[in-house]
Amino acid sequence: MISTILSLLSAVISIYTILCLINIFLSWVPGLRFTSFGRFIYSVTEPYMGLFSRLSFLKFGNIDFSPIVSIGILSLVSSVLGRIYSTGRIWFGGILASFISMFWSVISSIFTIFGLVIFIRWIVLLFSKNSLNNPMWANLDNMIGKFSYKVSRTFTKGQITYKTSLLITWITMAVAMFLCQILVSVLYNLCNAIPF
Repeated sequence: MISTILSLLSAVISIYTILCLINIFLSWVPGLRFTSFGRFIYSVTEPYMGLFSRLSFLKFGNIDFSPIVSIGILSLVSSVLGRIYSTGRIWFGGILASFISMFWSVISSIFTIFGLVIFIRWIVLLFSKNSLNNPMWANLDNMIGKFSYKVSRTFTKGQITYKTSLLITWITMAVAMFLCQILVSVLYNLCNAIPF
């Protein structure tokens, strides 16, 4: 009986996650959101996703990371239910391991996107000097410039160019992601070894 309920809950959460993903895709093409299908998807998913969109720390300039976090939470719940269903038991270590895995998945997704933006900007600066006058790149530079200089100043003392700052930041983020991945793997395995 309980396994049936867990299986059903996991399936419902998976379907709801898909509806949330559809809502995200519909937001990329605003005209689609005003169709009857778009309004239906929005009305079903907005009460949940709206909880996260109100959190200002999930917004970085014009980039909103709240959809990633909302999908990550749904994935976490689905993963915990799936683990309980497959093992037939509820144990603290398994739930903690699932939480660590999903938390890292969300954080690494955000940092991967941010790192990709920094790398693309560095490539554009490398090959095009005129990009500094472009309004689109200027907005992006306002968003990532302060962060990039803060990171690069931890490794350098003198004046550096914006291009060098972006490269140092990107390398720092790549190394930090690699080290964090190792740490998360160790924590995940330790949590799974907890017998209770």
